[in-house]
Amino acid sequence: MTTKTDKIKTETKATNKAVATATDASKAVSGLFSAYFASGRKAIEGIIEVDKALFGYAKDAVEGYVELGKETVQAKCLNDVIDLHAAHAHSRIEATAANAREVVELTRDKAKEAYAPMKEVIDTYRPGKAA
Repeated sequence: MTTKTDKIKTETKATNKAVATATDASKAVSGLFSAYFASGRKAIEGIIEVDKALFGYAKDAVEGYVELGKETVQAKCLNDVIDLHAAHAHSRIEATAANAREVVELTRDKAKEAYAPMKEVIDTYRPGKAA
């Protein structure tokens, strides 16, 4: 025979459990949105940094072509012009390859930084991970 007090205790426990579950869900959603916005901010910062690097490489290339133009005008003979242009082409190819590697590495690092806040939240809900 269940008394009225026992029913109230059971209902109170159920209510407290529901409130705790709702609070946990609210914290999870809040944490996820916070991580989402932090990831977005870091992604934008990373894009800006990669763009600055690319613009820097473009500036260097333009300055190199301006210098090549000056040297071409000052060249004494056609063979010197050919040598200048061949050397410049060779250095641009090497610089472009090095710049491409740097951009790939920078992009990869910035993508990892941008994903880190989301990964942290997601990992807390994976089986076998400590909450």
